[in-house]
Amino acid sequence: MSSTTPSSTAQLGRRLWRDGLSRHRGLVGLAVLLSAVTAGAAASYVGVVGHVFDTLEAGVEGLDWIGPLAIVGLALLRSASLYLQTVQTNRLALTVMQDLQNAMFAKLVRSDFTRLQNEPVGSLVSRFTNDITLLRETLIRLTNNLLRDILQVIATIGWMLWLDWMLTLLILVVYPVAAWPVIRIGQRLRKTSNKAQSQMGEVTSQLEESFSGTRMVKTYGLEDFETQRAGKAFADRFAFLFRIAENKARVDPILEAVGGLALSILILVAGWRLMQGESSIGDLMGVLTGVALLASPIRAIGTLNAVVQEGFAVLERVFAVLDEPETITTALDAPELKVENGAVAFDQVGFAYPDGTAALESVSLTVEPGQTVALVGPSGSGKSTILNLLPRLYDPQNGTVSIDGQDIRGVSLPSLRRAMALVSQDVTLFDDTVRANIGFGDLDADEAAIIAAAKAADAHDFITKLPGGYDAPVGPRGSNLSGGQRQRLSIARAILKNAPILLLDEATSALDTESERRVQEALEHLSEGRTCLVIAHRLSTVRNADWIYVLENGQIAEQGRHDDLVAEDGLYARLCRMQFGEEG
Repeated sequence: MSSTTPSSTAQLGRRLWRDGLSRHRGLVGLAVLLSAVTAGAAASYVGVVGHVFDTLEAGVEGLDWIGPLAIVGLALLRSASLYLQTVQTNRLALTVMQDLQNAMFAKLVRSDFTRLQNEPVGSLVSRFTNDITLLRETLIRLTNNLLRDILQVIATIGWMLWLDWMLTLLILVVYPVAAWPVIRIGQRLRKTSNKAQSQMGEVTSQLEESFSGTRMVKTYGLEDFETQRAGKAFADRFAFLFRIAENKARVDPILEAVGGLALSILILVAGWRLMQGESSIGDLMGVLTGVALLASPIRAIGTLNAVVQEGFAVLERVFAVLDEPETITTALDAPELKVENGAVAFDQVGFAYPDGTAALESVSLTVEPGQTVALVGPSGSGKSTILNLLPRLYDPQNGTVSIDGQDIRGVSLPSLRRAMALVSQDVTLFDDTVRANIGFGDLDADEAAIIAAAKAADAHDFITKLPGGYDAPVGPRGSNLSGGQRQRLSIARAILKNAPILLLDEATSALDTESERRVQEALEHLSEGRTCLVIAHRLSTVRNADWIYVLENGQIAEQGRHDDLVAEDGLYARLCRMQFGEEG
């Protein structure tokens, strides 16, 4: 993730308005109106109470019904507006939160392959669970309380100034004393919260590693080690959360102490003004009612600052993701890739990873239309990098990659990737039906096309035996299926895509002998008439390749057909002897 400098609360607030709230002006306007009605009804108690006590002090004969009826009316009005305002502001906050979620997911899912690989999956998931949950709570508090409480404070102070401006100004001098420590607490809270959210991503990633690696953990007896590792992560999490709770806990006592100070000063000054005849009982009771009405919203605003700082720390992380630049891009007017034959060429291609590790050095290779070309070599020799460069998961630092003479960096990215189908060792299946997982190859395919693809991949027979057939759920990551069945669904998906270029990345290396045989037959069917690049550790699967490139240390060490390479008694021959115990 790219580093960013912390943004001020004002900057984040303006960005939140521009990219979130301003898109829903109707919801914002209704929320403001309902908040104003709710705040105005609450503040009006000041005037009503002042009127009641002035009437009592004047000794008017008979019972004055105006005050009690006004209080009942205000209570009913505030109850109704409070309900409507709460519903409306929650709708607004949740809508904005949903917009940010959608924007962040759309950004991440389209981000560069390198960027996604550099952040653990658990950390990415944490952005949509822990981060978004905290942000949702902040937005709800912000839209539900801030506007209403600020309006109530303004309206209440207005009434109080009307009744007794001197007492009111005295109160307004005392209350801001609490502002400075509350603001400082909020600033510390934001820094701590930012670190806490980052650490939560690390915890989520660690938990995912532990539970997804259960087989290895149990086989190697690492339960105690993993428990200790998780315990340290939980202890770090506790320390962050306790620091946040400790900072939040300081806000209410500060406001309570300031409130008590303000009330004591108010009573002393009010008593003196009454004795001097400069104020009335009604004015005093009205101002006291105002102080009581101010206590709750001011405390809420004070604590809200801490909540906002915590939520804005998350908002800063969200906007940092949305602002990340992409390096794998094409011009808006880039032409579509036109695949006539499917010839692939690498010309003096050099590539190094962001950490400086060289993966390829001046690699040149060609794949003629309809050919099956195999890439073999030791681990780390650059085979997977070549396959990743073709769909532009990476871009080379030197040289060019072309398809039918077209530099792939000059054509539109969607058209480039539509021209390719990938079948790899790590099969990706989504927790959906068999039909849906095959259908991802072509979202517009009908039932007949899906079944035809399954038959071509030797998958139809086992699919029909599943409970539910094509509607059977494959389970999370295809857990309801065997390795060979998952791979054949992946091949069926590639067949359905019907792309002219096929990328096979060790598609059979993790299968048993029988599954490998069936999958290999399906792959041969899939490869017919297509330009095919194959990575294989099992050299038996590339004996019949039209051409073989042998890579070592990011360079092409040998090339030729199987029998010729074995006869040369070089690296390929040594790899064959290691696997077969003989020269092929």
